Amino acid sequence: MYARKQRYFFPTLVLALILPALLTAPIGANAVATRPDPCANPTTGREADAVGKKFMVAAAHPLAVQAGCRILARGGTGADAAVSVQAVLAVVEPHASGLAGGTLITYWDPDKHTVRFFDGMSRSPKTVTQNVMTPTDQERQALRTDRFPYAASATGRAFAVPGTLRVLADVHEAYGVLPWDELFDDAIRLAADGFPMSENLSSGLGERFNGRKRCNYPDLRPRYCNGDKPKAAGTTIRNPDIADVLREVRDEGADAFYDPNGRIAPAIARHAAKGPIKLKGNTAGPVTIPSLMTADDFADYTATERKPLCRKVFGVIVCSSAPPAFGGVSVLEMLGMLERGEVGKTDPGSADRIHLAVEVSRLANFDRRAYIGDPEFHDVPVAGLLDTTYLDKRFSLYSPDRAIDPIEPGDPKGVAPPAPSVSDVPSTIDVGDPTSSISIVDADGNAVSMTTTINTHFGSHLEARGMILNNAMSNFTDTSSVSPGKPVNVMEPKKRPTASMAPTIVLDKDARKLKLVVGAAGGSHIPDYVTQALTGVMVDGMRPAEALDQGHFSGQDITRKCGKAIGAPSELEAGRRVGALLAELAVREHPCPRLVALDSGLTAIEVEGNQLFGAADKRRDGSAIGR
Repeated sequence: MYARKQRYFFPTLVLALILPALLTAPIGANAVATRPDPCANPTTGREADAVGKKFMVAAAHPLAVQAGCRILARGGTGADAAVSVQAVLAVVEPHASGLAGGTLITYWDPDKHTVRFFDGMSRSPKTVTQNVMTPTDQERQALRTDRFPYAASATGRAFAVPGTLRVLADVHEAYGVLPWDELFDDAIRLAADGFPMSENLSSGLGERFNGRKRCNYPDLRPRYCNGDKPKAAGTTIRNPDIADVLREVRDEGADAFYDPNGRIAPAIARHAAKGPIKLKGNTAGPVTIPSLMTADDFADYTATERKPLCRKVFGVIVCSSAPPAFGGVSVLEMLGMLERGEVGKTDPGSADRIHLAVEVSRLANFDRRAYIGDPEFHDVPVAGLLDTTYLDKRFSLYSPDRAIDPIEPGDPKGVAPPAPSVSDVPSTIDVGDPTSSISIVDADGNAVSMTTTINTHFGSHLEARGMILNNAMSNFTDTSSVSPGKPVNVMEPKKRPTASMAPTIVLDKDARKLKLVVGAAGGSHIPDYVTQALTGVMVDGMRPAEALDQGHFSGQDITRKCGKAIGAPSELEAGRRVGALLAELAVREHPCPRLVALDSGLTAIEVEGNQLFGAADKRRDGSAIGR
């Protein structure tokens, strides 16, 4: 199925030769130009699985899926397609990911039977304070305040140095076969000529953030809103500014984005640093707190290849993200405890399944908050958290009849237990996080699981040169938060904050054959989404579309608003059948069970025999195409 020689089969070669002309020839040209685009109208992968025998791509927007499909149809690799998909997402899904964000990539190399993990998470600049809401000494004296408002999370101060283009360039250098400058055509065309606003983009603009309508943010208003209201779904949106950036990156490579003397990095840094400081929003605009970043921080950024976290569970090898992302640790810890709880003997969607899954999520939640941070700054006890003896001990707390309460971090080998949490300070607020997930398998069997983000919905709510700027600095643990994670995840210069992203590759028990590519969007709940989808496919025998469409549940949040103790609430997805089990959780004395929106944005590709089955989450605008 995946032999490299297949790239030179006659149909693939013909397609590679005619497709550029097919896509660019004017209407009414010769007969070749009228041939249908093999990647047009991606309607599959939502209600039912897309099916393919050569390649598959799944992502959160059909236009991005088309772009990736066209690259694969030309003989491109998963690395080539990932660049093209991300470039289009930066245009059509600006609220979720973009060039000014961060990205994690887990890559399967079938020739070497190797999984590689590339970390392109956003990073703090050289000049920082204790956290996003802490003023500099000069600001403290001038403003007579020791703390900025929470709205600092949607200002330039929350903007971290982007890593997306740098990590894509690294992966492309390692695995790309098509020239870099041939991967941006679709994105540039859509930015310059326009694209129809999606329902997901329009509805997100209709929400409030920090008590303010999103269309009241001056950087979002001109392009995406009509006055105080978002433009309707289907409205043509043009972004000539990002089209110019894409052309520069196409022609000059990723270095053009990071050049401190170029046209991109200085423009971003200047816009993020705009003042003056304004601590209260009003009719003239939102809170303004300038960034401390400079263009030199861009030049100093490097992506990092780390050893992926791989463990055997349920008879397969599961490989996922390494710290500072906590997603991979959480997924593997939860899967290990689910195996101990014999999850396969429970019915999906049953009260027994939900109780078991939420309990192991709550246990993993407190562990990752206490211990996961940037390994370049702190010892992170990954081996201890995933040790079989530790998992036995952690799961011994589980009862099939009653929720664990109170819940605390465990004591894995490698570090001292964290200090007890303090309960008389405000809790960190988890904000909806669209992010974006991409799953790709190419004709040679290379596989990409990629999660890419600008952090929360619309990031910092700032736009520079057509790009929405991330607010990843708000992922550092606030020193006054109830969350564990101090000092492991407090802000420091040139440090990466933790992230929930868990791009995951599943192999057979011998680590020789690809079984599943899966990843998710959705903020702190991402580990739950990935774990649920993976369990659905590998344990319950579901196809990807069915596994992704299950009603969700989570124990990944944290609060002190449920009694006096700090705890992880048990959450069920509102508006789904699973919500009817809320009463069952109450019977089992789950602390503060509640219904919430759990908008996941999963993508997945299953490999079975000579077929690929791909799907994208119906909760978003995504789709999948297989050929």
